[in-house]
Amino acid sequence: MKVHELDKPAHVWCRHCTIGAGCEIYDTRPESCRVYECVWLKTQALDKPIPLALRPDRSKVVIGTANQGEDIVLYVSPDRPDAWRQGEFARLVAEFQGRGVAVHVSCRDVLRKV
Repeated sequence: MKVHELDKPAHVWCRHCTIGAGCEIYDTRPESCRVYECVWLKTQALDKPIPLALRPDRSKVVIGTANQGEDIVLYVSPDRPDAWRQGEFARLVAEFQGRGVAVHVSCRDVLRKV
């Protein structure tokens, strides 16, 4: 996600993020970080939420959007770049694609369409 307050471009790890530990400035993070809700979190209030097993801290994948919400971007952890290809995540990706939603993967600052 692009964060103007931190001069952070989209699809790039934040300089304040320690992989495996989290945000170093969590208590003082900018407003855009405070209000951001990933797709997993947004679906939890729906009749058919994305499963708990796919919660970002468990799956190592954060589901975001691009192109005004038209596309899905899977932000994957560099230590588990193929996490989105396995089990429930693979089924979710297939479901998105079956509905005509473009799915992209962002890993190590590289964005590619799947």
